[in-house]
Amino acid sequence: MVEIEKAIKAELSVAEACKHMTFLVEEVGERLAGTKSLEKAANYICQELEKCGLEARIDRFPIYHSYPGSAALRVISPEERVIEALPSCHIPSTLDEGLTGELVYVGAGGYEDYENAEVRDKMVLADMTWDPPRPEKARIALEKGARAIIILNWGTPDNPVIQRGAIKSVWGNPTPASFKKIPQIPALNITRASGEYLKGLCARGKVVVWLRAEATREWVLAHQPVGRLRGTGNYGEFVLAGGHLEGWGKTAICNSSGNALMLELARVLARHRDRLQRDIVFAFWDGHEIAEAAGSTYFVDTHWDDLTKRCVAYVNIDNPGILGTSVPYARSAPEVREFLLKVISEVWGNEGIWKMPYKGGDQSFFGVGVPYINFATGYTPQELERLNWASLSPWLHSEADTLDKIDLELYERHLHFFATLTLRLCNAEIIPYNLSEPVGLLKAHLETLKELSKTIPSIELDSLIVKVEELKEAIQTLNGAKEALWGGSGVDEAVHLIN
Repeated sequence: MVEIEKAIKAELSVAEACKHMTFLVEEVGERLAGTKSLEKAANYICQELEKCGLEARIDRFPIYHSYPGSAALRVISPEERVIEALPSCHIPSTLDEGLTGELVYVGAGGYEDYENAEVRDKMVLADMTWDPPRPEKARIALEKGARAIIILNWGTPDNPVIQRGAIKSVWGNPTPASFKKIPQIPALNITRASGEYLKGLCARGKVVVWLRAEATREWVLAHQPVGRLRGTGNYGEFVLAGGHLEGWGKTAICNSSGNALMLELARVLARHRDRLQRDIVFAFWDGHEIAEAAGSTYFVDTHWDDLTKRCVAYVNIDNPGILGTSVPYARSAPEVREFLLKVISEVWGNEGIWKMPYKGGDQSFFGVGVPYINFATGYTPQELERLNWASLSPWLHSEADTLDKIDLELYERHLHFFATLTLRLCNAEIIPYNLSEPVGLLKAHLETLKELSKTIPSIELDSLIVKVEELKEAIQTLNGAKEALWGGSGVDEAVHLIN
């Protein structure tokens, strides 16, 4: 293992990755689902995968999408001012005459922020944060009776960027039933400076604004490149490495850097395919930004059996090498936490910060039982506070997301990290899961729920806790079998059985 890792790291080239990154940023740029630019990027990636000797294709399928139109925002009272704005996608467009109403600032836009705010038939102003995310802010605002929502960007007040986004709160393509869950409320996006100005007005008294916004809602055809690198294994097991291809603005950070990293991994790993025990599938998701993970959801729906039976892990590659970041941040399923932190420690010199995953990006694999792994460096807590919690940079989803926002030295470390991680998942004789971790979490959750349910006699959890104890014992037996495995006869069959 050490020998092949050294060989692969020696062949990895940031310069080669930068060729791909430059093409995707400078020659293609913004690439939204259903556009010629996305198709151009997909064709390029498919051709590059084929050059590396992978089995490559472009999946085409319908996704429910939205394109932004125009938007306008004016302060009417207590003073008059025109404010630059962009519409969110998947909104119901306003009429040409627009909407007029009182503006109320609601902080991050979570339920707790509405406790002392009356917003029915008013406009709300909310900060861009992940807690809650943009679609949830819109959904809550609608539930509280607001007529429209305005979201100010994170970053510092001197940041001129208006971040683009969508409010589609339904994962993947909607059904006739789930379509009703998409918030039917106009949503606009503005700069941090404009937001601070409006917050100041609201703090001093009544503010009245007028706004107008439009966006389409339509079905388009996705173009999703997928490549498979065949290893030497006999059981069809594979590692899934994915990152979104669709992107707003110039797309350097989000996610041309990730796309280029994947192409460089494919190039180098393909040269050592005879030393790979498992296959590696590289997927470049369409329908990520606006259609809410429609591409990765389609992949799950159409490869369900293969994923449930043979996929070792899903490695999400997004936003590597952001200028100014330094802290290793990791999110993963608990069963691969130890494995992930060990690789981080080797490559970065410390374990970094680990958290459970949340349902964002292209985390479409929870229900299939495929362990999720995500890694990228982030800002220090002090820098995050200064940037008003702009965790993925102040330039995200904008024309400011250019190549100069990538730290190439940091990017090279990400390249080596993902090569190490993917190779070890690919070549581990026994898949590196610690199943005791998720079972321990499950038991702790159930015991917490049991304590909370004491006032509701109809909820009975003891039988579930007993089953978790039985599962814990079964895992201990499995762990014992792993320990006793080495040196016996029929090792290959036993390993396959354990995996």
